[in-house]
Amino acid sequence: MISRRILKLLVLALCFLAHLSAVTRVSFTHPGFMMKIPTTFIKRSPYLFTSGFTTEVHSFSPFNTAKGVFFSMDVSDRFTLGFSSGQGADTTAVEKILESTYIPPVEFGFHTQYKVFVRQDMSVTIGLHDVIFENDASEGLRLDPKQLTFFVAVGSEKEFGQYHMSTYMGFGTGGFSVQPTALAPGTAEADTVSQGMGAGVFAGVLLKTPFMPKWGGIDFVGEFDGAGLNVGLRIPL
Repeated sequence: MISRRILKLLVLALCFLAHLSAVTRVSFTHPGFMMKIPTTFIKRSPYLFTSGFTTEVHSFSPFNTAKGVFFSMDVSDRFTLGFSSGQGADTTAVEKILESTYIPPVEFGFHTQYKVFVRQDMSVTIGLHDVIFENDASEGLRLDPKQLTFFVAVGSEKEFGQYHMSTYMGFGTGGFSVQPTALAPGTAEADTVSQGMGAGVFAGVLLKTPFMPKWGGIDFVGEFDGAGLNVGLRIPL
């Protein structure tokens, strides 16, 4: 019987070619082990739940980051629930960040997914991520329906000696559609009324290494989230 342990992760996310996306897509804050895309799995997680915090670095000079915390658990062999909270990076133009007084809003998100198919090393999961409530300074806590993300994810898992590689691909709405960058106050706003709900594709690779095995191993992550490429590293604490 698999032991049930509590896992806390310190996650350092280094993003290259990353866009200043919505707060809901802060790296590693969704259920699963990828940065910004959904995952599916063959076996249930051995941990009672997973929680932690993450920092996403958008630029070093001037220093600009997005921050988030997360919690997720496998309720059953097929059903997963998650919660996240995040604050995005400053979307002011780089040359004006040092003078910016913009404070990104804090968002709270709920995520759910269900595994519908498993066969050998392949699985398929459907879900709804990013049921987002934004803490708006003028309107208070409000639901943001534009961020609702319905998705289908297909995954495959392979063993290579002490290394374990998982690949994922799929499509989804909301956060995976190409959307205009969130803008700080005082900048021109894009016309979103006529855009409707878009959709996009995503894909990614997760490589689990044998380093620090007692804590679950260090993971290398690479993915395309529908709008850009992300490369990251998961370091257990």
